Amino acid sequence: MKPFTFQQGKDVWEEGRAPSLAHAYVPVDLGRNPELADLVHSVRAATKDDPLTHVGNEWLHITLYQLSSKPAAEVTVAERQALTTELTRQMQDIAPFTITVGSTLAYGTGLIFDLGPDEPLNELRTAATRAFEVVFGTEATEYETGILHLTESYATAEVDLDHYHQIHRRVRRVRPSHAPLRIDTVALVDVVANDAEKTITWETLTTIPLAGAST
Repeated sequence: MKPFTFQQGKDVWEEGRAPSLAHAYVPVDLGRNPELADLVHSVRAATKDDPLTHVGNEWLHITLYQLSSKPAAEVTVAERQALTTELTRQMQDIAPFTITVGSTLAYGTGLIFDLGPDEPLNELRTAATRAFEVVFGTEATEYETGILHLTESYATAEVDLDHYHQIHRRVRRVRPSHAPLRIDTVALVDVVANDAEKTITWETLTTIPLAGAST
């Protein structure tokens, strides 16, 4: 395991290069998902002495899209309005759904929760991507979300293989190892990364309900 590095597209997200970037996130509300809250807190307790920065409750999220081609400050008011309109249009045919979070995976640069099933998440990502591409073009990002996941923590230091295996064993012993997560909104946010502290924060610009979800 080695320290996590935030990415802007395929490049390092250097401090000052882009103070913030626009993203589409699935916000994760632990207050509305108590079983997931228990899982998150158990994983934190199991790894409290490891070199990890745990993502704060208010910053837990699933990344659907990153606009890497320009800093958030360069996105015009008209573009933001157009993006909100298009995201709303793309989400109107996607109904709220529930996924399973877990197991916890010790990754190369931190801890993540696996998510499943893939199909509704991928549909949501496709819709978010389509909205950004309508407004900004098909080359608006080089960022690869890969298999969608929920990040629990970012590594802050390198650990040897034995220590890595210890972390893996501890998180595997956390029980229950899975929890449900209800997804009914997508958020357009401006994200700030702090690579020194391995944290991200953001300003929520708008929250878009999925079809039939209450606002």
